Amino acid sequence: MNARVDFTIAIPTYNGEKRLPDVLEKLRSQIDVEHISWEIVVIDNNSNDNTAEVVREYQATWPQAYPLKYSFEPQQGAAFARSRAIKEAKSELIGFLDDDNLPEPNWIMQAYAFALEHPKAGAYGSRIFGEFEATPPDNFDKIAPFLALTDRGSIARLYPQEKKVLPPSAGLVVRKRAWLDNVPPRPILSGRIPGSMLTGEDLERSRTFNKQAGKFGTTPLCSFIIKFLAIAWREII
Repeated sequence: MNARVDFTIAIPTYNGEKRLPDVLEKLRSQIDVEHISWEIVVIDNNSNDNTAEVVREYQATWPQAYPLKYSFEPQQGAAFARSRAIKEAKSELIGFLDDDNLPEPNWIMQAYAFALEHPKAGAYGSRIFGEFEATPPDNFDKIAPFLALTDRGSIARLYPQEKKVLPPSAGLVVRKRAWLDNVPPRPILSGRIPGSMLTGEDLERSRTFNKQAGKFGTTPLCSFIIKFLAIAWREII
């Protein structure tokens, strides 16, 4: 019999050998997770660098209490990598981190606790903050959403369908059943791949989520902060 898994962290990555270590170190140092059964799944989206080797090196010394797993998705594109993550996840709750997302020490605890407190939340996340090498210009806030930087405050609120404003996928937590019931298995947009910068697959997925099954909204997870992460939740009808 397979042991129960409360929470799955899914990390889609393409050529992430230099970025993954920082994310994995942040996950290795999570606090207040003694009562949670969790796992990490790195989705290698057809990388041509040493991503697989980096994961293997970490696996050699990784704590068995929260397994670090590796999965290969040959079809490039973030949408395909996320779909692979849904298939591989052993938990009903899947938290997505991009390979440049740096979670706060209590990220997993806060994400899991919110799911218990809001059993009808089909998708949720937290605020997105950026780390900059230089001070952004005064008008930076006009383009910040294009970089998945979103801070809608600490008070819960919905993303109404008519507003057509949706959260990015970085840091988003979804319930597997909500995803399978509402997100088509074959996206129209794949995301950035070699030879094409066509993007928007995350908004395509979120738009389908929002249209088919409910509304996204913000939640007050103030301590649930990563380098690039959004607050969002969708109530299951």
